[in-house]
Amino acid sequence: MAPKGTAKGYGHPALSEVDLVTVLSALAEPTRLRIVCMLAEFEGERAWKDIELPIAQSTLSHHLKILRNAGLVQNRTEGTRCFVSLRDQEFEGRFPGLLETVLSCRDGH
Repeated sequence: MAPKGTAKGYGHPALSEVDLVTVLSALAEPTRLRIVCMLAEFEGERAWKDIELPIAQSTLSHHLKILRNAGLVQNRTEGTRCFVSLRDQEFEGRFPGLLETVLSCRDGH
């Protein structure tokens, strides 16, 4: 049974098990970096439908899965709606300053 507040099949890794190479690989793809920037600007959770990118929902789902597996985001369902948010505070404890540095170096997109 899935933990309360998560969709069946969503597994959020313990950040202690996430390595730096996985995180940097996830952030190296421009669409995923854009998603992380959007979530950081919003400062909270967003419904998947509110993530406005010119990509198919299946592609968005794929990118969010990679970000989730890298420990950067967490997903939650409520009824038929899915929400996503950054794990920024937890992430800061595991990789101090990394997310802030990556977001500050983002080239204005």
